[in-house]
Amino acid sequence: MISYMKTAEDSEILSRDEYKKLTRAAWSKETHELSERLNLEFDVRNQRIELAKAVKTRRSELNLTQRALAKMIGVSTRDICHIETAKANPTLSTQVKLLSTLGLRLEITAQ
Repeated sequence: MISYMKTAEDSEILSRDEYKKLTRAAWSKETHELSERLNLEFDVRNQRIELAKAVKTRRSELNLTQRALAKMIGVSTRDICHIETAKANPTLSTQVKLLSTLGLRLEITAQ
């Protein structure tokens, strides 16, 4: 059985953005800083996952083994494995070598 309880008139219900704005207004400076750091960590993780998917997909399309790709760019097979599972945080130069070898490119755009 599902029951509903009316807590406010429809016109009084806040949108998600309005709720966030009101909630964040009450946060301390430390909470805002923590939130920003957390958002940055999520962005970093999401970028690693995106890189991992692109590398694994393209390597498979080219019928390359992890070992062959590792030799081509001068890293270990373990490094390739960690990149493809989003466990590694490769340097920019390693990313460029990897993507160039796979015929991919790194794009930087404004958010």
